[in-house]
Amino acid sequence: MNPLPDVYGELLIVRPPVPATVNKAGANYKSEVTHLEYSPRRAYDEWLSILGAIVGNGGDAIYRFEACDDPLLDHGDLEVDAEGAIRPAGSRDVLGHMDDVMTGRVFAANGPWVTCDRTTLRAVMPNMLAHRQTEAPYYRELLAELASEANLRVDIADNPHRWEGMADIAVCGDRVVLTYAVPGHYDRDTQPKSSRSSREGVAFAADHAGVSEAARIFVELVYPHFHGDTVHFGARPATGAPVLVHYPGGLYDGGAEIVVRELGKDRVVTIDRHDAVEQYAGNSRQVARGVLVPDGVSPEFVAAIEHLGLGVARVPLFELFGKAGGGPACATLYLPRTLEVPATSSLRYSQTRDAVHRRRERIPESLRVDAGFFSGKTRG
Repeated sequence: MNPLPDVYGELLIVRPPVPATVNKAGANYKSEVTHLEYSPRRAYDEWLSILGAIVGNGGDAIYRFEACDDPLLDHGDLEVDAEGAIRPAGSRDVLGHMDDVMTGRVFAANGPWVTCDRTTLRAVMPNMLAHRQTEAPYYRELLAELASEANLRVDIADNPHRWEGMADIAVCGDRVVLTYAVPGHYDRDTQPKSSRSSREGVAFAADHAGVSEAARIFVELVYPHFHGDTVHFGARPATGAPVLVHYPGGLYDGGAEIVVRELGKDRVVTIDRHDAVEQYAGNSRQVARGVLVPDGVSPEFVAAIEHLGLGVARVPLFELFGKAGGGPACATLYLPRTLEVPATSSLRYSQTRDAVHRRRERIPESLRVDAGFFSGKTRG
């Protein structure tokens, strides 16, 4: 069975941003900046905007709140000292430590590739950098719950190779663009950067999903484009064949030409540099017949999407992108079209919307970080 036609379902897994939002690891070109002031509540508002746009377009978000957040709620503003201890602002009480906070978890696109047939929900897990490996249980537990609600077995495999999840998978009709990074190529014009998905990792994921060799298009990334979803996304126009909305400059030497040769020029919609690098246009996310786009994209980019017969919903991203380097695509993970989840499931945002919005008032409005916290830590 070819899994590609079913990759882009209308249910998307999400994870709420942590109440202690900090650029802890600094592993991309936005988050490597050592900001000292954050607004966890604003980040949560941006996440709520993404959820609202998903439902507004006819999809739904699948999520669970996480008990590890509870000690950081209901304390007003927070501060982080040089050693990473988290306290209420002006207090000596320690609520937790940044070592234990999964600051990157909101970027659910780094989650597993999920496929589904009549009997089994299958997934291949990402193989992330060390500071994000603790994110895995969320997906395993959530997929087990979804499988139970859909009366399916669950089969989850580990990827033994570096692979940063579905952020490096872009489906365009019967083809799939698999992005990866090669040290020395990816960071050729800058200092050495954090490792990214490997070719072996994306190939293993495609093997597990059941993608034929003939359907695969392998291309290398170049900094600052740390995942494929910062370069392009697969779009399904209202009429006509699927297209790849794509920034050619995000790929290593010859990559853009490979994409055009394999897909055909008429199947590629070009993003310009400003929209791609400065505004994160490649990180847009289609849900049903609408596309969630970062709010700073140009009128020309919006017109290109509307020309495909698709609606556009702008999403504010000051904290999630401006500081942390994520957008609508980074913050969402497609579930396959073949997975059916009961309309009344408590895993659906549409069924728990009031509780999700009430939680907002429990989240810190601001968080300040002692500059010493970042001292001596490798960034990028």
